[in-house]
Amino acid sequence: MSKQYTIPERSEDQHKTRERIIAAASKVLAEKGYDATTLREISHEAQAAPGLVHYYFGGKDALLVEALQAAGQQFHHRMEHLIQHVPADQSLEAFLTQLYERVGQDPEVYRLRYESFSLGLHNPVITPAVRERLAQRRREIGAVFAKVLENRERTEEARDSSLDPTILGALLLSLFDGLALQKIMDSTFDLEAAYHVLAQMLHGLLET
Repeated sequence: MSKQYTIPERSEDQHKTRERIIAAASKVLAEKGYDATTLREISHEAQAAPGLVHYYFGGKDALLVEALQAAGQQFHHRMEHLIQHVPADQSLEAFLTQLYERVGQDPEVYRLRYESFSLGLHNPVITPAVRERLAQRRREIGAVFAKVLENRERTEEARDSSLDPTILGALLLSLFDGLALQKIMDSTFDLEAAYHVLAQMLHGLLET
């Protein structure tokens, strides 16, 4: 009987330890950058033994990908929930507002993304993971935008759209990352104005 209770407890502890390490990696990597970060610093931030970081992830490459994956999934679930619960005629604005606000709320996530892009171009260990993460982000944005289109088609003035949500997701991903990079690098960049123009462009595209 004791084994039936011990195994789930261990599994839960392992899950919590992994989550702590991923959260610690996100924080330290964003603050110090990939090259300057050590696994010892991550383990200290996570309050976990250094050996556990190696045991669960192997190294910084896997940790960087895991950190981005965790942040991306959390944000995607939040976006899905939002689009499902806002009025149909407000879906597009709600979608863009969340992405605009994320730049100010989670700049460290974008810094990690840019770090991964640089590494993915030169580090063969991390290249496949970065490539898959980009593909996943295209699918995620496309899926959310497909819901936006579905909501619009339920309104009186909306028309059936032949747009491919995944292709549109790829274009939007480039815009979102590029605009965030400009804001992070230059605090005077008018991100709000840029998103206002983007909203006008998308409205025009959807109404043609």
